[in-house]
Amino acid sequence: MTSERIGEYANDLTLYKGKLFNSDTYAYNFYCLFAKTYGFSVRRGHSYRRNKNNIEEIYKRKFICHRAGVAKQNKISEVEKQRRRKSSRCNCSAKLLISKRTFGFEEKWMVTCFENSHNHVLLDEKEIRFLPAYRDIPINDQARILLLSKVGCSVSLIMRVLEAEKGIEAGHLPFLDKDIRNFIKSQSSIDKDNDASDVLKLCKGLKDKDYAFQYDFTLDENNKSEHIIWVFGDSIRAYEAFGDVVVFDTTYRINRYDMPLGLWVGVDNHGNSIFFGCSFVRFVKGKCPQTILTDQDHALKEAVSTELPNTKHVFCIWHIATKLPTWFSFLLGTEYDDFKTEFYRLYNLECESDFEQQWDFMVERFHVTYLKEFFFAGMTTTGRSESINSYIKRFLDVGVAVNIRNQAGEEARMRQKYHNPLMKTIFPIEEHAASILTLYAFELLQHEIELSAKYAATAIDNDSYSVRHHTKLDGGRSVTWIKEKNSIYCSCKQFEFSGILCRHAIRVLLKNDYFSIPKEYLPSRWRRESSLIPQSRHIINYNDNSFVEFRSLVQCLEVESLKTKDRVEVATKELKKVIHYLKGSRAKGGVEVAKKSRHCHYPNCGGTDHDSRNCPIKRKKDSLLASQSSPNK
Repeated sequence: MTSERIGEYANDLTLYKGKLFNSDTYAYNFYCLFAKTYGFSVRRGHSYRRNKNNIEEIYKRKFICHRAGVAKQNKISEVEKQRRRKSSRCNCSAKLLISKRTFGFEEKWMVTCFENSHNHVLLDEKEIRFLPAYRDIPINDQARILLLSKVGCSVSLIMRVLEAEKGIEAGHLPFLDKDIRNFIKSQSSIDKDNDASDVLKLCKGLKDKDYAFQYDFTLDENNKSEHIIWVFGDSIRAYEAFGDVVVFDTTYRINRYDMPLGLWVGVDNHGNSIFFGCSFVRFVKGKCPQTILTDQDHALKEAVSTELPNTKHVFCIWHIATKLPTWFSFLLGTEYDDFKTEFYRLYNLECESDFEQQWDFMVERFHVTYLKEFFFAGMTTTGRSESINSYIKRFLDVGVAVNIRNQAGEEARMRQKYHNPLMKTIFPIEEHAASILTLYAFELLQHEIELSAKYAATAIDNDSYSVRHHTKLDGGRSVTWIKEKNSIYCSCKQFEFSGILCRHAIRVLLKNDYFSIPKEYLPSRWRRESSLIPQSRHIINYNDNSFVEFRSLVQCLEVESLKTKDRVEVATKELKKVIHYLKGSRAKGGVEVAKKSRHCHYPNCGGTDHDSRNCPIKRKKDSLLASQSSPNK
C-alpha cells in the first residue's frame, strides 16, 4: 500500500472483529501502521489455502507480532562455531486473523480474530524507528544511494548528504548506516556478468573521445573477462615526465568483485598524487621507473624482478611501520616504544656502513636495505602515504577509476599562473629558483635556503667542507664541491633521495659566491611546465606577456587536439599550413616575421594580394570612363 492510501486510515487506526478491507495487502499494511503507532512491528504468519473450482487460492491469513514464537535452537559443534544471532522472540500471542468473504459480487477481507495483548514492553516513538520492519529504504533514496556510492562516497558521507537534502537532523533518517551498507552489498551482486562488458564499452567510448587512451583485456578459460587495464593519453605523457618513482598499490579491492585494483600512482612537479593508470609497461613505450614502491607481497616482488629487472624495488616504509606493532609490541612489551624510536633513528642514518653495523638484526627480520641513495621524490614520507591513501580511496568502483584524471595537477598549474612566490631571504639563488621551480618544489628548496644561514661551512681541503649547525661544536655533514665540474655532493644524500638540494650543500654554494643554483640541481621533474619544453639555441627569449601567452596557447593546443582522432587530424593539417607559412616569411632584425598581406583600399574592393594602384576594379572603371569621354563616342 502506498503512503497515500495508508493515509486514508491515519485518522482511524481502530481494529476490531468484523472490520472489512478491500484486499489482504491493505489489511497487512493497516496492521503495520497500527503496530508502529503502538510500539511494535508485525510479520506475516500462516496462510491458509483451498481448492475452489480446481484453482488453489488463499482464503485466510494470519499476521502476528514480531516477537511471536520462540527462537530456534540450532545445533552447532565446537568445530563449526558461528556467530549466534540474538533473538527477540518471546512467544507473544498478539495477532490479526483475516478471512475472505463474498458480499454480493464483491470480495472483501474480514477481521475474524484480533488479539492485542503483548507479553513484552512496547516501544516509544523514538525507539520504534530502529526496528528492522520500519527501516525500509524508499525507492528514490535507493537510486540516490547507488549513485553516491558509484562516485566513491562512503556510507557515512551518503547519510550526511541524504540528511542535508531532506533537511532533517543527523541520525533521523528512517534507516541506519548498516541498512545502506547491506543495500549496497545486495545490489553489488546483481548483473556482475554484464559489468565487465560495460567497463569495456566505457573504455571503447573513452578511446573514441581520447585518441591516446589505451586499454587491453584478457579472457579466462570460460571466455569471460579476467583482467582489464587502461591508461589515459595525458597519463602517459605525465608518466614520461614523472614516472621516475611509482607506487604500485594493490591493497585496495573492488568489493563487489572481490578482486584487487592495481593502481600506478606517482607525484607530479606540483607535489600532487597523480594517477598513471592501470597499465602495462608497453603502453608507455617500455619506459621503466627508477624506483617502484609496493606492499610486502612476495609474489609481487618476484613479478617486479621479472618484468622490471632494472628498477629498484622497495617496500613502502608506511606499510612496514603499520606492521611494527603486530610484529614487536607483544614480544617487546614495555620496551616497544624505545624500539620504535630506535627504528626511525636508524632509518634516517646517512651512512650505509653505520646502518648495517647498528641494524643487522633488523635486516634479517624485515629484509630492508639502505635507501638514501635512491630517488623517491618524497614518496616514503607519512604525509605522502596519507595523500596516496586518500587518493586511492576514491576508486570504489571500476567505472570511477577508469574515468579519473589529474584534476589536482590542472588546478595547481592554474594557481602557478597567478601566485607570486614570497621571497624570504636576500640570496639571489632564491629568486633564481623561484623563476624555474613549481611553487611546491620552490617552497621545499626555500626552506632549505632559510635554514642554511644557521650553518657554518669549514673548508677541509680544496674540494671538501664540514658543515655543521652553529650550536654544534663537532659532527656535521661532509660536503664535496668540485668547482671545475660545477658539482656538489652532501653526505646526507637529500638531493639523491628527493631531488631537492639540502641546506648543507646550499651553505657551501653561498660560501663560494653562487648567485644561481646549477641547472643539474634543479631537476626537470620539479620544474614548471614551460621549463620542461626543450629550449632551442635559435629561440630568442622574451620577457613580455606575449611569449607567456604563446606557450600557454601551445599547451592548450596539445591538450585539446589529443582528445579525439578527428581533432588530431585537423590540428596537424592546420599546423602544417602555419609552419609552411612561417618558413616562407622574411627575416627582419634577426627575428622571423610574417610577410604582411597587401590589402586594396580602393572603394568597394577590399581585396588582397594587390593595392589601389593595380586594382582590377579601378582599371575596369578607368577604362569605362576613358571610352565614355572619347570624341568618337
